[in-house]
Amino acid sequence: MNYIGSKLKLSSWIKEEVEKVVSPDLSDKIFCDIFAGTGIIGRTFKPHVKKVISNDLEDYSFVLNKNYIVNSTCMEDKERYIKELDALPLCENGFIYQNYCMGSGSERQYFSDENGKKIDTIRLKIEEWYKKKEIGDNIYYFLLASLLESADKVANTASVYGAYLKHLKKSAQKKLVLVSAHFGLSQGLHEVHKEDSNELIKKIKGDILYLDPPYNQ
Repeated sequence: MNYIGSKLKLSSWIKEEVEKVVSPDLSDKIFCDIFAGTGIIGRTFKPHVKKVISNDLEDYSFVLNKNYIVNSTCMEDKERYIKELDALPLCENGFIYQNYCMGSGSERQYFSDENGKKIDTIRLKIEEWYKKKEIGDNIYYFLLASLLESADKVANTASVYGAYLKHLKKSAQKKLVLVSAHFGLSQGLHEVHKEDSNELIKKIKGDILYLDPPYNQ
């Protein structure tokens, strides 16, 4: 996911440095990533530790990490859901289209009109399935994470969503294709929270605390 401050390129080095200090074998350790963001560091440690505790106040982060960190076993039929969602006829007046697409009269261009409608269509269907209990938590967050990642690939922004570009850039002109947000398998029972870190730190216990706080304030 396009994200200013992502540690994707540093993730292997961070793991190596932690292993130098703690141990090359982290299999009995609990790893806490308390400002998780997109969850890159938690995902790096997930296959190697007993447990990951992930936290972030942002809703998008909670969704991504509920998929990438908590989901750890194979899901039957997940690709069937992806294909069905990707092929739905577009709705016309959803939230994203009304507020973030030029064609609605919003005077904003975060997404092309067609992609905005498709985001709405998929999001509404996921919520409908969830409320009707046709899908459980694991599939729900897998599908939401898949939509977030896929929508980000066609967003008409420069990494952050504080502003949109005046003209649709090449990637934003492409049609949104819903692609699975693949997660790593593991034996651990991992946790994801959406709390103030100052409060959460009083409730949890672990062996390794990774701190990457917001540095814009």
